[in-house]
Amino acid sequence: MLKPKWRGKLLLFLWMAFFCFNATLTLASHMIAVEIRAKPVDCQARRYEITLIAYVNTASSVAFGGGEQDTLSFGDGTSLLVPEQPATIIDPILNIGRVQYTVIHTYAASGYYILSYSEYARNEGIINMDESEFTTFYTETGITISSQHCDSSPYLTVPPVDRACSGIAYYHNPGATDPDDDSISFSFILPKSSTDKDVKNYRYPNHTQFYTSVGINYNQANENNNGPPTFVIDAADGTVTWDAPGSPGEYAFAIKITAWKFNETDSAWVESGFSIRDMQVLAEGCSNNKPELIVPDDICVTAGTAVQFTIPASDPDGDLVSIEAFSDVFSLANSPGKITPSGSPLQSTIAPNDTASVQFTWNTTCLHIKGQPYKIVFKVTDNPPGGPRLVQFKTVSIKVIAPVPEIESINVNPVSKSVTLAWSNYPCKNIQSFQVWRRVAEYVYDQPECNNGMPYFLRYTLLATLPGNVITYTDSDLSIGAQYCYRIVALVGENKIPSRISLDTCLIPKPAEAPVITNVSIIETHEMNGSIQVRWTSPFDIEKTQYPPPYAYKVYRSNGWENNTFTELTQDPISDTVFIDTPVNSQTFPYEYRIELFVPTLSTTPIDTSSIASSVFLTAESQRGQIKLTWDAQTPWSNYVQTFPFHLIYRSDQGLNGPFILIDSVDVIKSGFEYIDEGKFQNQRLVEDKFYYYKILSRGSYGNPSISQPLENYSQVVASAILDSKPPCTPTVVIDKMDCSNLPCDTDTYYNYISWSYSDNSCLEDGLTYQVFEADAEGDEFILLTTVSDNSFRHSNLTSLAKCYKVVAVDAAGNMSSQSEAVCNDNCPYFELPNVFTPGSEDGRNDQFIGFGPENGASRCARFVKQIDLKIYNRWGTEIYSTNKIVPKGGTFLWDGTSNTGRQLDSGVYYYSANVTFDVRNPAQQTKIIKGWVHLIRNK
Repeated sequence: MLKPKWRGKLLLFLWMAFFCFNATLTLASHMIAVEIRAKPVDCQARRYEITLIAYVNTASSVAFGGGEQDTLSFGDGTSLLVPEQPATIIDPILNIGRVQYTVIHTYAASGYYILSYSEYARNEGIINMDESEFTTFYTETGITISSQHCDSSPYLTVPPVDRACSGIAYYHNPGATDPDDDSISFSFILPKSSTDKDVKNYRYPNHTQFYTSVGINYNQANENNNGPPTFVIDAADGTVTWDAPGSPGEYAFAIKITAWKFNETDSAWVESGFSIRDMQVLAEGCSNNKPELIVPDDICVTAGTAVQFTIPASDPDGDLVSIEAFSDVFSLANSPGKITPSGSPLQSTIAPNDTASVQFTWNTTCLHIKGQPYKIVFKVTDNPPGGPRLVQFKTVSIKVIAPVPEIESINVNPVSKSVTLAWSNYPCKNIQSFQVWRRVAEYVYDQPECNNGMPYFLRYTLLATLPGNVITYTDSDLSIGAQYCYRIVALVGENKIPSRISLDTCLIPKPAEAPVITNVSIIETHEMNGSIQVRWTSPFDIEKTQYPPPYAYKVYRSNGWENNTFTELTQDPISDTVFIDTPVNSQTFPYEYRIELFVPTLSTTPIDTSSIASSVFLTAESQRGQIKLTWDAQTPWSNYVQTFPFHLIYRSDQGLNGPFILIDSVDVIKSGFEYIDEGKFQNQRLVEDKFYYYKILSRGSYGNPSISQPLENYSQVVASAILDSKPPCTPTVVIDKMDCSNLPCDTDTYYNYISWSYSDNSCLEDGLTYQVFEADAEGDEFILLTTVSDNSFRHSNLTSLAKCYKVVAVDAAGNMSSQSEAVCNDNCPYFELPNVFTPGSEDGRNDQFIGFGPENGASRCARFVKQIDLKIYNRWGTEIYSTNKIVPKGGTFLWDGTSNTGRQLDSGVYYYSANVTFDVRNPAQQTKIIKGWVHLIRNK
């Protein structure tokens, strides 16, 4: 690979810049990365092993831990100071050491806990944040403790020990794995200095500042000099790529590794915990090129299969290289993976000895089965004669899948027509249970190699979950003429990881020796005079010599689903195989039907009965701007048919009787029995205040080649309209101005009363509610205070009247008006001083020069006074007393008749100037200067 042109020209400058930078860096810096690992010791007791892992510069004089602020917090309100910890050297050339500190902690209750470590301070001179040497280092880990599971945090296997070269792409991978078999993802987050505070002025390492400051063309600063630099992370495997560093120096970045659990109730992934690697990397000027690795594609194997592959390495400069591998597969208790040669020796990349490679071997067993693949991170490091060593990371995923169960036999009982499945003994001893799945009508599907478990879109029904030592199942709930297909899934290990599905086994256990219902279709929708067509086949598989034709039938109906209260509709047997059920309420609820078979030449009593089949029942839900349709049917045939997957959507805007137009279709195998009409048909949006009428044509199959398909059946017609999307009118709001002169002087709580109205009666709607928003000033952010249904609101228990309000109207459909104009109130300040006081009087009254209070009447008492700056002068204009007083609650004492030196002043007339600050919104009323005189009278 050609070296970047700009790197050669700037190399001397970069080395000089880095030398000056690093002269002070080495002594002050000690932190490279810190992470927290949490592992349960006793789930029932909620006891956890908490391990703090740090990578440090052993050449630094600063130790890890031992400081007054070096705190490990457990997330439950408790914490401890981490004592000073020695480092174990893991790279003597780069002076890198590893610190590990472990404690046991017990949590009092289940919950979500965020553990953290903080230390003062970060390394000095980190160039992509401000004042790093005065910034607290802070990192976190999150865990979930509950009755269902006690989680471990994801842990990291790759040390963050590599340096970067200016102009050469830098790579890092934390080698994360999750002991709980959770899915994990990777993302960047901003480094923090506390729980809710990011470091000061953080810039990602590819910020323009770190290129233009040293004369690098930012638009050509990647390794190939053909684009701007990038700084990205692979969300799936965690590889960080910085293509390419610019200015030499120490950079910080943080990776969040998030663990996700699959919630089977809503098929959603839920965050269960996380770990953070907050690390520094040193970029230097150099003339090296990075080595390369070649890895195979991701691998899927069945447990018990041996995995073996070779990872070759090369280096464009012909440097010696070492190859390492990081994964939890190397620490497995049972049959761990192996790397040959071990110990990451230096290997040649120059011919004829360019055989640098490692061989990975792993004999998988059933104990290795997991839901998530194993990640093996391979790292190659070159060994140049001088300058930083460069690395490359590549990840290989290996998914170990449980073996496929093998169905040995499937037998039909000739009398009961029940089906008994039998399958082979399972090869895994840690089998927990078997799932038995069934569907009507075959779905041809070859499961991809890496997929396991029953895919939802196949629309199989789970019949049973059986213990792992049970290898047979009998199915008796079967319909006449239907083809049934069975598959088995094994659940293996403590986490019950599903195997791949077994091969499909299909059969028709109950031949058509009785009528087979093929249609229950709504002809006319009406609450009294509706009609439904019921159609069936003759018993085409019946033994005709034993039961000679012709045949006759009786039709029975039951209201609703699974009510099983059937009423005879045909007084006498009929010979036809179609029946129109009318008049009937076909609008309100579904119906179920069954057909009895008669052989008139043999008997007047029925000899057999069909399976039960229902009509298709449709419901419509009004939504804002759209209408949601859902439907269902209880039928012996399948309405999820691979060859006819689409159900048809018909709509009319004229009425129950149409005409109806086909507006769309739904692939029910993918989407289920649901459709949302958003008004896309012919690009005609749905109109408010207009009813639309819908019916569905379902399509199904028995999977029986003797029964024609698709079986098409109409639902009843339903009517619906979209929810109103027009916002209500904006209310006009007024606020009552309080007359403070009528309030008691000693009150410290107030209220604001606001009301609103519409000038146009057309704005009035049923079901309106109102959201009231509050702010301290008109320009502040308005916060939702309350929601009321009246057209007024009293905001009580206020210590200040200085508030602003806005109101939003909300209609029954959830539409919101715009915010009203703000209405604001202000405090009503008042302050008045007397013109006489008598300090030292025998009656003990009027001894202090003080603002008017309750004794002077409600209209004159002091209100909303924050501060008073008072100056007292004698008759010659000389200042004899001053005070700057923050007015306390419950009093405004100002002067007791003494001078600034504490001498009692004689009786006489004195003059004052009071600069009073009021608690009001209006700036013009916030200060007032009050001047006057006061007569001081002393009793002799």
